[in-house]
Amino acid sequence: MKIKAVGFDIDGTLYPNFSMYVRSSSSFLSHPRLVYHFGKVRKEVRKTEYSGHFRDNQAKLLGYSMKISQEKAANMIERYLYQKWVYSFEGVKPFKTVRPALLSLKREGLKLGALSDFPVEKKLEFLGLSDLMEIAFSSEETGHLKPHNAPFINLISKLGVNPEEILYVGNSYKYDILGAKQVGLRTAHLVKKAKSDSQADFSFHSFIDLRDWILSINH
Repeated sequence: MKIKAVGFDIDGTLYPNFSMYVRSSSSFLSHPRLVYHFGKVRKEVRKTEYSGHFRDNQAKLLGYSMKISQEKAANMIERYLYQKWVYSFEGVKPFKTVRPALLSLKREGLKLGALSDFPVEKKLEFLGLSDLMEIAFSSEETGHLKPHNAPFINLISKLGVNPEEILYVGNSYKYDILGAKQVGLRTAHLVKKAKSDSQADFSFHSFIDLRDWILSINH
């Protein structure tokens, strides 16, 4: 069966994580306690079902963890993490083979989209890829983080293609590959060395290899 659409994780998939860490390290290091507790909260959010607004729940958990008010926690997340982190993308470059590969897929008529666990505003613009994506959204909009079903179901809906005709590409085996698999998506794992027991349909290290694999299926 042909692949009609490809969804991409952003962080660590379309660009190397280390380049973002270098650019954002100064702002993160100025608030180490916040970063530490936020990391704990995101792990908790991934494995627990919550009702209500995602960011309200996240701020409530962070406030409890840091022993501060929910309002203060929400403000700290927005100011010191979301805003500063997004603008740290200025100057971050995607992997060299990303744009040529995506251009080829676009010319072949495939729909392209992006699904990230973090806010996507301006990220794709800074990476120089926004013109190639038909849709882009954060899993937070669904009230859940990957590997929950909700973000991937939303991706299917937005792309308007049957699940088995969508390939999801990511660097996290646990969150991207297993998460996408559980709703029937095909998957491609960005990794230096493929797992021997991988459930991914394809493992790769160069986006040119990914492009060639997709085109071999479609042709």
